[in-house]
Order: sequence, then C-alpha cells, then structure tokens
Amino acid sequence: MSTTAIGSNLITGTYTLLRASVEQKQLYQQAGTLDEESNQTSAATGLTSDIYALLDQIPKGDDNRLSFQEVEDYREELGDKWDASVMADLKELGVDVSAEFAMTYDPDTGKVTVPDDTEDADIINKYFEDNPDKVQEFYTIIQLGKLTSTASSTLSQDELMTSLQQQSLAWWYADNTDPTSWFEGGGLLSMSGSTSTAYTGLNLFV
Repeated sequence: MSTTAIGSNLITGTYTLLRASVEQKQLYQQAGTLDEESNQTSAATGLTSDIYALLDQIPKGDDNRLSFQEVEDYREELGDKWDASVMADLKELGVDVSAEFAMTYDPDTGKVTVPDDTEDADIINKYFEDNPDKVQEFYTIIQLGKLTSTASSTLSQDELMTSLQQQSLAWWYADNTDPTSWFEGGGLLSMSGSTSTAYTGLNLFV
C-alpha cells in the first residue's frame, strides 16, 4: 500500500483546523448549559440568556469555525459599544464619567449597580432601573465572558491533544489511502497513539 508522507504544512493546517473544531464544539456545549441555568433563574431576575443562538451571529474565521478567541474578541467589541453608549447617556444625566466607578451585576436580583460611596450613585442606579435593555446587554456580555472562560478551562490540553491526534489520523488516512485496500490478503491495520502502521498481505488464518 502506497502512502503519502505527512508534511509539516499538512500537520500544522490539520492541527489548526481541528483545534478550531474542538473549540467550537466546546463553546456550543457550554452555551447550552449557560442558557439552561439562566432560564432556570429568569423568573427571579427577569433576565434570560440565549448565548447558544448568539454564537451563530458571531463572525467565524476563514475556517468557518468559531474559536475561543473569536468569541472573546466579539465580547470585547460588544463591551466597548455598551460602555460608550452608557457613558454617553450618563453624561447627559450630569454624571462625571471621567471618574472611574465599578458596575456590578447581582445574579440574585438581576440588577446592575455601583457601590453606595460612588459619586452620583443614585443617578447611575436609577439609570439602570429605567433601562432594562442596558442591563440585559450587560448580562449578555458577562455570559459571553463566562462562556469562553469556562469552555477553555473545561477542555484540558491533554483532552485536546488526544482528540486532535485521533481526528488528524482519521483525516490523513481518509485522504491518502483507499479503505478497501486495508484488508487485502487478510491485511491488518494497526493504529496506536500518534503513529500508525499498515500491515498488508498477512494470512490471519495461519
């Protein structure tokens, strides 16, 4: 059986594509979990999550797969737009937006607030009470951050490498061999770890 040597370019390209595939699968699995958890608490907070559907709207890379980094980049973009919009609104209300203040989301109440000792705290907190859409957007940004953090930490490097090795071998054999020739003359195909050896012409009845 003739085979084609695996070149470094093929290995690199296959690894990159497979890594993106594994990351995308992990993202969608975790998004489903977050959505389920969010919907269970929505009765108390009034906020729901549809991160799973949101993933379909995030631009994918040239490989048409969604990576952790692409989701994180999208989250940062949403955060920048949200921040600019909220700061503009607060400025119109007379809040000194040049001063730094921390905004937090309380999962028990579904509210976005600032510490009591923050200047103009009453105005800022009232703003979020009057603009639930901004609270929902803030919640979505938090969920996306939680998604990438949890998905990446859940997928260990060992698990990733094992999956990549197994899938890359399968892809390589599919592209470079004829499956019907694997067992010609009672042949035996042996695959182990990151190496594979094809044995043909063995008489299995001896």
